[in-house]
Amino acid sequence: MTDSRLVGIVTALLFLASTEGARAEITLEHLIAIDQLLSTNDTRALRSYLDRNPELLTGEDELSRELRDFYDAASAGSLDFGYTASAPDAQTGTNSRASSLQH
Repeated sequence: MTDSRLVGIVTALLFLASTEGARAEITLEHLIAIDQLLSTNDTRALRSYLDRNPELLTGEDELSRELRDFYDAASAGSLDFGYTASAPDAQTGTNSRASSLQH
C-alpha cells in the first residue's frame, strides 16, 4: 500500500491545481497521472513515471520531498510504509499479531 501522506499531498494539490496557487513545475496533468498511479497502488509505474519526469523530484516543497522519499525507497527495493506483515503462527496457525493483541 502506498504511503497515505503522499496520497493526501497529491489529492490536496489536485484541488489547488484547479484554483490559483499550484506549483508551476507540476502541471495538472502530472498530478492526475500521479493520482491515478497511487489510486491503483502501481508503485512500479509511479517510479517509471518519475524516471520520465525527473523535474518532479527537484523542488523543496512537500510533494517533491515525498516523491523523492518514495523514489529512493522504490529504487532501493525497500518500499515500507510502516505496515507490519503478520504471518500465521507456526504453532497455532493463527495470526501472531492478532493473537498478541487479544492478550
